[in-house]
Amino acid sequence: MGAWYLLTVRFLKTDPKARYQGYTFYFREGLCWSDINTTFLKCRIKQKSIHDVKSMSIFGVCDKVPEKYILCVINSTLISYYVDTFVNNTQTFQINDARQLPIIVPTSEQLSFCSALAKAAIAQKIKGNESSNIQKQLDDFIENQIFGLV
Repeated sequence: MGAWYLLTVRFLKTDPKARYQGYTFYFREGLCWSDINTTFLKCRIKQKSIHDVKSMSIFGVCDKVPEKYILCVINSTLISYYVDTFVNNTQTFQINDARQLPIIVPTSEQLSFCSALAKAAIAQKIKGNESSNIQKQLDDFIENQIFGLV
């Protein structure tokens, strides 16, 4: 074996930057969704982890459009209909489809409202899937508020 081969193998085994997939995105929080979806898109917060080939991952790139805002937009009924009608009417929603979403830079008031909605929705999901009528009404209320925002 040549010296180049041995040096390359050593580099790939030891250097933390030697991940050809893009090491800057490993173990980074962001947003993800399953490649295959149903009628409505379901985006969720992604904890620090590696990526799966069937789970699309995106990351916020600026403070003007934070991830919780993008989370609300993608989970809205309006965007699901928009994607189905204008972007991709198949049962897959991939990164290139997400790049075509018309996301408007929100005002500070819209960001504050969206952040509160995202926190409420996350809190509801953490509580679990209780079958109470009040919880269902609260879920519907949060979804309607997100729809109104978008």
